[in-house]
Amino acid sequence: MKKIILFIILIFISFATFAQKPDKARILKAKKIAFITENLDLSEKEAEKFWPLYNKYTKAKHKLYKQEKEEIKNKIKSAGGLNNISEEQARRYLKLFHKIKASHEEIKASFHKDLLVFLSAKKVLQLEILEHRFNKTMIKRFKERRGRNRRIDN
Repeated sequence: MKKIILFIILIFISFATFAQKPDKARILKAKKIAFITENLDLSEKEAEKFWPLYNKYTKAKHKLYKQEKEEIKNKIKSAGGLNNISEEQARRYLKLFHKIKASHEEIKASFHKDLLVFLSAKKVLQLEILEHRFNKTMIKRFKERRGRNRRIDN
């Protein structure tokens, strides 16, 4: 039954991904969903509850990343880099950076609390491990591809 559900999810993700312009972010998201689905071993009932929460969590996380980029990184970049901002501006940006990171931890803690209502603590920890493993794998593949492209260009 789980294999059938996984197969249906993968087909849905494939159609959803390729029906629209297949940008890299959408493809990466589809791969991550498939990776988590395959390795987290959720029951049908758990999956019904898990995915809406996970999607809400990832949207909130992305919103914080976007805020950090817009309110800190882009402002430093537009000023010409760290050497061109005042100490006072740097303190404000650093304070905002810590506030955003604290918000991220609050969102993650709330997400875990919501998951623990219907998942075991082991599965919640497993999710953290799976996300870390997925990210590490994608970074490794990106570096390998970038290295191959550099050799081709030279």
